[in-house]
Amino acid sequence: MPAPLTGALVLSGLTAVAVSWLFIAWPRRITAEEWIVHRRSFERAHDATTQSVGLSIARTARVPGIWLLPDADLALLGLSSFGAPATRADALRRLAVLGGGAAAGVIIVASILGIATGATWLAVASPLLALLAALVALTGQWLRWRFEVASVRTAIRKDLPRLLTGARVLLDSGTANAEQALAAAVGTYADPAAELLREALRLKEVRRVEFEAAVDEVADRYAVGEFHRLADSLRVGHRYGTGMSVLLVDFAQRARSSWHASYRERITRAPVLMTVPALMFFVLPLLVLVMFLVFSPLMGTLSRL
Repeated sequence: MPAPLTGALVLSGLTAVAVSWLFIAWPRRITAEEWIVHRRSFERAHDATTQSVGLSIARTARVPGIWLLPDADLALLGLSSFGAPATRADALRRLAVLGGGAAAGVIIVASILGIATGATWLAVASPLLALLAALVALTGQWLRWRFEVASVRTAIRKDLPRLLTGARVLLDSGTANAEQALAAAVGTYADPAAELLREALRLKEVRRVEFEAAVDEVADRYAVGEFHRLADSLRVGHRYGTGMSVLLVDFAQRARSSWHASYRERITRAPVLMTVPALMFFVLPLLVLVMFLVFSPLMGTLSRL
């Protein structure tokens, strides 16, 4: 490739990157809806971070974030898939085997290709390629686990109102009390929310504790805030004599409203989040092409001077 053409291509790429960066970094006035969404997200993230940091320091006396996966995430992984790791040691062992296998495979393939084709640089660079492959494999596995945990928490938040509505229908029929109605409802469905309620009912029967305490223990183990709120609602209902049917209906309605609000928030946030991918995969290549058409004749003219 001639030097003027190379210079025009490099200059057009740098110009496109600079224009894209200015578009992202340039401050703009946000709409009222975006301001509400950002403020709500910030408050929720701040509250969750403060509570998780305080609880983890008080319970374990260690700085949070040093472990690969918290115990609650490991427990939720056990609900989502049969072959999920049960402990942190098991998770680290799987990551080590995955990373080592990926690195060894890349080294063997790169060495064979380098010897067969005579490209010695490929054999020399095989350790670096192996390290890159191991990092990609480890990151992919970790992201897969995080996505599974997030999907299970989302399913619990979405399915819990349905379970409570079913229990309320059985309770209004007069054929069962509150706990019997919940047991019958969770026996009908097969989802993570039903599994957590079944575990709470088992804890109540085995340890002879109050149902609210069992729900709180399950919420602590799996780090599910909806179960903490359910236990608090049950305590308030028992203390002030609120009817269980009214309590379940009210909690289910509030849970559905919260789910719909978060869903609308994700919809509102989606256009903002899609700005960077759109710039990377559409606007930036288009800018490179336009700048190349502008700088190519200019560089050719300058080279003749």
